[in-house]
Amino acid sequence: MKPIIPLTTAVLFALPMLAFAEESTFVSDGVPLHFTEKGTGPTVVMLHAFAGSSTLWESNGLLPLDGFRAISFDARGHGASGKPADADAYGTQLVDDVMGLMDDHGIEAAHTVGYSMGAETALKLATTHPDRVLSLLIGGFDRSGANAIQTYGFIADAFGRVDTFGDFITAMAPDDEGASEEEMMAGLAMLSPHGIATDQDAAPLAATASAMHQLLGLGSDELEAIPFPVLGIAGETDGERANIERLGQAIPDFTFVHTPGADHLLAPFDPLFTETVTAFLRK
Repeated sequence: MKPIIPLTTAVLFALPMLAFAEESTFVSDGVPLHFTEKGTGPTVVMLHAFAGSSTLWESNGLLPLDGFRAISFDARGHGASGKPADADAYGTQLVDDVMGLMDDHGIEAAHTVGYSMGAETALKLATTHPDRVLSLLIGGFDRSGANAIQTYGFIADAFGRVDTFGDFITAMAPDDEGASEEEMMAGLAMLSPHGIATDQDAAPLAATASAMHQLLGLGSDELEAIPFPVLGIAGETDGERANIERLGQAIPDFTFVHTPGADHLLAPFDPLFTETVTAFLRK
């Protein structure tokens, strides 16, 4: 008769062959942050754009990521995470949240992928805590400082005057001689894959934008000190493309790729984006 292996032992032996998946929360500085974890292998932490959520990475096919332990989470003020309305709860706290996630999961260092606000957070993490980053993939953002700070200031003021993201869109809509209703609906449809909900509360978004200056305006000396490979990626028609491409003037090990014909919203969903990120990580 063959020996009977206890069920718990059998499960332990099978674990490496199973695709691990978890959806839960962890607490950072008193704020619950929602995360999704899928797969096994080297760890990749994924950071989404302003007003969006971690569903971005499922929408563009990077979560799950074959051969990797991929973790995405909703930044504070976004998605299913807690949403403080005070600007003091944001800024560099976004970087601390990433490290809190890694500490919570026992991760010493990880590959880091960020888009737009997520890229700004990731780059700040890379320059202040390079020991926690294995490689960096960043897209769709402006590291120049002054322009980005001015833009976030405008956004903070605008969101401070409305109740929801939808109200913001309405307030920013052109007059009767501008875009048609069909064009407006098409524009809103482009927001959904980013996880941007029109009914989300504007106050946490205003607070987030108000404190983003703490992450911006990195100096060349900080960028030159980055010791690991960095991939910059942007849509061909994204207004931030030139800013990302210029990072190569300062970062020693830097590669830049653009997705032809794509703008800021569409670039993460171009197949070339997903293929480039995946190939970079596997390299």
